[in-house]
Amino acid sequence: MTPAWTRKLAAYFVRSDPEYDKFLREHEAQSRISILFYLGCAILPGFLAYLLIYPLRPWLMELTGLSSHDVQFLVLAVMASGWHILFPLFMLKFVDKLTWKQTLTYLGFRRADSKGLLLVLPIITVMFTLLSLPYMKWIFPPLSAFLDSIPALHMGEWHIYHQGYYDFPWPLLVIGLIGNFIGEEMYFRGFLLKKIGRLRGDWLIVSVLFQLYHMWQAPVNWAFVPLALVIPCEILVKLRKNLYGAILFHIYINTLWGAVTLYLVGV
Repeated sequence: MTPAWTRKLAAYFVRSDPEYDKFLREHEAQSRISILFYLGCAILPGFLAYLLIYPLRPWLMELTGLSSHDVQFLVLAVMASGWHILFPLFMLKFVDKLTWKQTLTYLGFRRADSKGLLLVLPIITVMFTLLSLPYMKWIFPPLSAFLDSIPALHMGEWHIYHQGYYDFPWPLLVIGLIGNFIGEEMYFRGFLLKKIGRLRGDWLIVSVLFQLYHMWQAPVNWAFVPLALVIPCEILVKLRKNLYGAILFHIYINTLWGAVTLYLVGV
């Protein structure tokens, strides 16, 4: 029998909604083939982005007349703001035959979750930050350096990671940020996580696939794969049954976590 304190602790973090859980189960992938399809959907856009940014980048520069920096931003913005947003909307609306309201509900854009955002999210964010520090100090640097030493994965000085992800005119930057923070969360945690919900450890599978998907910056994101066990985006979605906490956590990771880690452990 589960101790009372365990039930109370779980009740504090978990947002109970049996009706929503039933709704998700009705629309998750049922067969092995369909599950494999959605697992493939997690990797395919990253593979295409890799091809366009690495071997095909010079051709795209010649075709468009854009700089290397602009070509990379264009590829990533179209992938994140286009594919990641439009593909789930299309599949849920025209394949699953959901209404627009049901589609947005499925993806996790539900009513505001003040408890989740104001209480649960800060606790989980602090826990993750503390748990990540030893990894970031002793494991991430050599693993990232090893991956960057592989010619096919090497991020040269031309790479957008070094040139500046956010160094663009604000109208373009807004499109990129929407794709980065909202599009990726819609696609991976709002859509794919729920589609493979029949798999045990679905949250960990999606967390790992999310890092592997970033193959155009593999020395950074592939070095995060062992850390996927404690990256809480999928857990936040499963606990609170909405996407808002994961979006805010994603913003924290991309804007503040690196500075916090640098301050605390010097990495």
